[in-house]
Amino acid sequence: MKRGIPMDKERTSILLEKDVMLKLKNLAKISNKSTSFLIREAVSSYVAKKVPKKEIGIIGIGDSRDSDIANKEEEYLKGFGEN
Repeated sequence: MKRGIPMDKERTSILLEKDVMLKLKNLAKISNKSTSFLIREAVSSYVAKKVPKKEIGIIGIGDSRDSDIANKEEEYLKGFGEN
């Protein structure tokens, strides 16, 4: 920990319009949360919406090298599950 800052966070500075800062302080007071918390929450939400999510799945990760695999299902599964 460096000067009370958790290692998974990084300090930054921003300039806000006075009226926005006043509204933020008001919101912090009525929600009983710090202005820093509200800013982190807003930035996290914005980034989550703007950064495209990488779809992770199994479709398309393999190459059967045989484009007719669906039509040869019986041939490929012959004997599968038998003792």
